[in-house]
Amino acid sequence: EVVSISIVVLVALFSIQRFGTGKVGFMFAPVLALWFFSLGSIGIYNILKYDITVVRALNPAYIYYFFKNNGKSAWSALGGCVLCITGAEAMFADLGHFSVPAIQIAFTCVVFPCLLLAYMGQAAFLMKNPASYSSVFYKSVPGDIVFINI
Repeated sequence: EVVSISIVVLVALFSIQRFGTGKVGFMFAPVLALWFFSLGSIGIYNILKYDITVVRALNPAYIYYFFKNNGKSAWSALGGCVLCITGAEAMFADLGHFSVPAIQIAFTCVVFPCLLLAYMGQAAFLMKNPASYSSVFYKSVPGDIVFINI
């Protein structure tokens, strides 16, 4: 089912590409909005169900302690976090020709908060299910909305 749906989406994207990136962005922006809001919602669900204390990670003092305790290797970890967030921003921003303020607002108000909730939700899930680290993204999705048996 996943392969079939992926093929349909790709064929649709390539067939409307001749009408310009504005049309592709107009059609695909709601899909991405749904994606980000779904990620955020799943994150909230996991935070509330498994371990609400992960919100303490928002305390800026923890980054200081992280760098103090891990030295140079902390920079590699920070780089991975930055790549996760900016990769999603690039995916969102690349959909068409948007103004800089539009991209900044979308990233600040939608993309970043939803990704933050998603990652905190996965951390909360891992607190109770540490053996699921290899596929935490899929395993942290509530069973009622999983379409594929992983």
